[in-house]
Amino acid sequence: MGTSEFEGLGLSRTQPHHCAEHDHVVRVSLRELYYVVGCIAAAGLAVLFLLPLAGVILMAGSAGAAGLIRYEDRRRERAAQRDRPSLPVVPSIDSIEMREVLRGELVLEANGTYRTSVTPVDGHIKAEMTFGRPDQDRLREYCRKFRVIDREDVRFSAGYLVLRGPAGLEFTDRVGGGPVVPLADVVGAQPFLASEDGPVSAKWQLRWGHRVTGVPGRSEIPLWLTPALMPESDQRTLQLDLQWLGNWPSAESSLDADRVERLTLQVPAAWGNVEYVEGATVGGRVDPATGRRLIEWKQVSLHQEERRLTFAVHFEEQIRLTDVIKGSLVVSFRGALSGVEGIDVFEPLGGRRRGGAHSDVKTEVTADVELSLSGVRYQDVRVVPDPRKDDPVRIPETYEFPGVIPDHETLIALTDAMSGDDYYVKRVIENPPRDRGRADLVNRAWDIAGRRYHGVYPVDFHIVLTGEEVYGSDIRAEAGSTKVRLNVKGAFASKEMEDEIESVWYGLQGIVTETLQQQRERRSGRGYVRRGTGPADAASDVRIQDLKKRREKVEDALLDRRISEEACRDFIAHIDTEIAELDKGYGGTQDWEE
Repeated sequence: MGTSEFEGLGLSRTQPHHCAEHDHVVRVSLRELYYVVGCIAAAGLAVLFLLPLAGVILMAGSAGAAGLIRYEDRRRERAAQRDRPSLPVVPSIDSIEMREVLRGELVLEANGTYRTSVTPVDGHIKAEMTFGRPDQDRLREYCRKFRVIDREDVRFSAGYLVLRGPAGLEFTDRVGGGPVVPLADVVGAQPFLASEDGPVSAKWQLRWGHRVTGVPGRSEIPLWLTPALMPESDQRTLQLDLQWLGNWPSAESSLDADRVERLTLQVPAAWGNVEYVEGATVGGRVDPATGRRLIEWKQVSLHQEERRLTFAVHFEEQIRLTDVIKGSLVVSFRGALSGVEGIDVFEPLGGRRRGGAHSDVKTEVTADVELSLSGVRYQDVRVVPDPRKDDPVRIPETYEFPGVIPDHETLIALTDAMSGDDYYVKRVIENPPRDRGRADLVNRAWDIAGRRYHGVYPVDFHIVLTGEEVYGSDIRAEAGSTKVRLNVKGAFASKEMEDEIESVWYGLQGIVTETLQQQRERRSGRGYVRRGTGPADAASDVRIQDLKKRREKVEDALLDRRISEEACRDFIAHIDTEIAELDKGYGGTQDWEE
């Protein structure tokens, strides 16, 4: 349907769109009919001399028609000026954003209770555009077309924003709360449009506030910020775990966490300078009014699959568990609580504006943070012996046992004693023997690892047993010496737990000392009997029976889970080897036995 309301305004490529109830025809000017009337008048003048009456009628009719055309044309012109449309402008779109904000508190109280609170959800839509020279030219043509004298009162339209989705919201600063938002104003509010010179462009910003209505899940903050003290940091590293809900505000319309827009912490100055922090800026000075130092993270991306992010700060001094951390947290989620899925832009003549997606729709969760450290359990790791805090005389790292042969018999006696006192032996590793270039001297090394539990808390131990075996004419060592290195390690969150870790070291040290001293005393009283017949065979039988009983004890220890399966196989292999040697005899060689 033809229209002339926008002719001459530089919008020839854009076809106006009218909705059904407002579809209309803007009547064109009748000035073109003057040519028709002129032709009729000329014809009347030509026939006036031949047919005077006809010529007079034609000329009189053309004069009357000209008067009627002029009257109708001026009436149409006045109607067009009275009902003229808004000036259509087409500024470039810089950004269109929608933000909805859920505000509240995250409070960790001294008794360990986590408390949250929220306020009603509000938001805004903000559009930023840029006017250019074509918009100024269009205003001049508009004023000429509609004979406008006062440009300041001219209303202009840059089109419309149309909200996609359920849009459960109410606008607070404009009449009407529908999903269509006009981009309109008057020229007087935009001096750039009416100026003849000056800059080649100018910014235009619009903002509409709204509140969210009827959305489930907005009565709670979907975030947790939990403080902890990192183990093995000597109580100097603060760790903050940020977690968020996966299906919020509901499983049907969940929003995905996008990033931490800002996390601000105010920590006590008594913690000293920040020695290490990743991705944050640290205030250089302490606020004299609050006695606190500022630490701030910005624009930290989140991964929806993990739903967890950890921040860590290492301080110069120890963190006191009586202190309180204060600050603020802003986390953005993709999408809107109101259900708006996006914002489409339409041109002033009604068509959808092309050029890609312009809108950015997000929900921001903003919380004031107050975290008490009184309920935080500091967990550190205690290693015994520790050169930094243990007296090497009272708690030595290694100690020696002269006269103790470091063979499998000593090892079995030691692991039996540990298992009998509820120390779980997880593994025993025998390192290959080394002869050091001498046939009568062999170096042995054994590696024993295990664990003991205090309640549900494990304490790991590690024993390295090394030494020398001295051989004579027999296949078994007749002398030797043993060195033991004992280490214990466990995590603790109190002085009592730390003392229990030390008690494991003292307990093992007592078992090792007592067992190896018994081995030395037993072997020092050993007699040497020539093997052949009679007493020598009787001694071998006693020894074999003793080894078989020891084998049963090892199997019982495995069934009771006091030693590992690997350690059990190791012990049984050594026992079976010795039994086989005793059964074999050797026929005439000298084998000395107890």
